[in-house]
Amino acid sequence: MKLGVVFLEQGKASQALAYLDKALEFDPEHEQALLNSAILLQELGRAELRKVARERLLKLLRKDATNERVHFNLGMLAMDDRDIAGAEHWFRRAVQLKDDFRSALFNLALLLADDHRPLEAAPFLNQLVRFHPDHIKGLILLGDIYINNIKDLDAAENCYKRILQLDPENIQGLHNLCVVYVERGNLLRAEACLLRAHQLAPSEDYVLRHLNIVQTRIHKMQLRPHDLIGEEELEVQDTLTSQETLLAHLTEPKVPNRDLIEDDHRLNNHQQDSEESSSPYKFDKTSSVADPMRSHHNARHRTGDSALTSAQLDTSGHEDPVSAHQHVLSGQPASKRDRLTARNQLNSHSTS
Repeated sequence: MKLGVVFLEQGKASQALAYLDKALEFDPEHEQALLNSAILLQELGRAELRKVARERLLKLLRKDATNERVHFNLGMLAMDDRDIAGAEHWFRRAVQLKDDFRSALFNLALLLADDHRPLEAAPFLNQLVRFHPDHIKGLILLGDIYINNIKDLDAAENCYKRILQLDPENIQGLHNLCVVYVERGNLLRAEACLLRAHQLAPSEDYVLRHLNIVQTRIHKMQLRPHDLIGEEELEVQDTLTSQETLLAHLTEPKVPNRDLIEDDHRLNNHQQDSEESSSPYKFDKTSSVADPMRSHHNARHRTGDSALTSAQLDTSGHEDPVSAHQHVLSGQPASKRDRLTARNQLNSHSTS
């Protein structure tokens, strides 16, 4: 069993699984071997192996119904099977058992947001950032909901400013702050903000595109500078609308992208929750952004208590910079490389 854990920590999944299975031959009730082997089986991405993983997790559940990690990983399996209702059930149960469960909170919120229930997601995100104020992915998603659904620009601005306090060069957070300025009609301030974002990330096409759109608006309106800085809503007949182009919407498939998923609580040697490594949106998985003048949010982590699978759930707690919902959920299982990346975050942790 100990050798299995060593291989697990080294990222050698096949060797780790072999030793864990051998440990189960000697002791079929070994809880740590059951949990870690179930996680590894899930990561192999094959339906028949997920069935074995589920059986092992349910066996653990019968032994101890209060283990939040077991519920969390059952939720991750459900995400892999595109069983949204099942995943929601298990994630909610994990949060009930551990109210500061970082990955479960984020993944549940992401699942609800992607299922077009952003107002149900908001309380879990607020709970997440209350316990984990450095969770960038959670702040990105929460800010997106404040802009698109709750219509509270002040709250959204606070989310993005908090992100920039944590990471002054976070392009996703900076871009989304620029979106807030556009929503307020502060086009000159939005222009300066986007110029800064473009300076920091000259290769991000969406930043340059949105900068050009704002500059075109300013030119077309032919207003004096002080007229552009007011808080009033500007009625602009332009190809860009804040709802369609500036803000990120849940347009992806219903199953969140493994990239956004936090897997921190998946592979654990049974110890404390490994927090997430801090990769931003590792959402970055890390970081990719799709196109946005929208708010961006991407995430993928898996460490400690989270799982790297299932739709952009937070497995570890990192975030990616992008529009808040931009391409957040792809519904595709995480690749083997992604899973290994997540597993490597088990000992680092953090993010978003």
